[in-house]
Amino acid sequence: MKLLEIKDLRARYGAGEVLKGFDLSVDQGEIVALLGANGAGKSTTLRAISGLVPHVAGSITLDGKSLLGQTTEAIARLGVSHVPEGRRVFPGLTVRENVILGASNRRISGADTKREVDQKFDLFPDLRRLADVLGWTLSGGQLQMVAIARGLMANPRVLLLDEPSLGLAPLIVQQVFKVIGEIRKLGTTVLLVEQNAHMALSVADRGYVLETGNLLVQGKPDELWNDPQVRAAYLGGMAAG
Repeated sequence: MKLLEIKDLRARYGAGEVLKGFDLSVDQGEIVALLGANGAGKSTTLRAISGLVPHVAGSITLDGKSLLGQTTEAIARLGVSHVPEGRRVFPGLTVRENVILGASNRRISGADTKREVDQKFDLFPDLRRLADVLGWTLSGGQLQMVAIARGLMANPRVLLLDEPSLGLAPLIVQQVFKVIGEIRKLGTTVLLVEQNAHMALSVADRGYVLETGNLLVQGKPDELWNDPQVRAAYLGGMAAG
């Protein structure tokens, strides 16, 4: 069942058209990877879904309900949680306080908040011992864990992850992608933008490859790897992250 569906998506900043019209869908319970070189329009796609791009055309629906024209806050309440590139953790708040902020759009009791934070710490055990540590003291990997945990506190139907491996050591990248697989097992659908094609396709059910705002090809991970042109021009170039 299609949970998130995009049709003829176009987006521009000023006079520049970044997305030039393509279709994409994410089924309930899937992990879908959105791949492409820098400047292909991957992050803009996530920002369009979240209502962060002012000039968007085409259609974006969540479970049949249009997201176009909705505020970012309304889209979040409908079940879309966006973990942006760069983590954007509040440096003067503790790990626990940063994670709790993810539930700000929900009506949730203090007891339920504590229980859900503990569940996120189960996904990221390192965060439990860092719960009272300020954000500015954390490593890049720890910041990414906080950002994902905060995104999950919104109890999303779809989690949008933008470059979760960016700037992380290989061992930390493996830990992050292991958690992405666990997130899907817990019932959350994931749309993943990622430069590290090897890792993205290792967890994804399907993938889309963008080229300068256009859809180049889509398919299952093995189909993308077996396309010589795509592998050489895009996937090989992204494999190192």
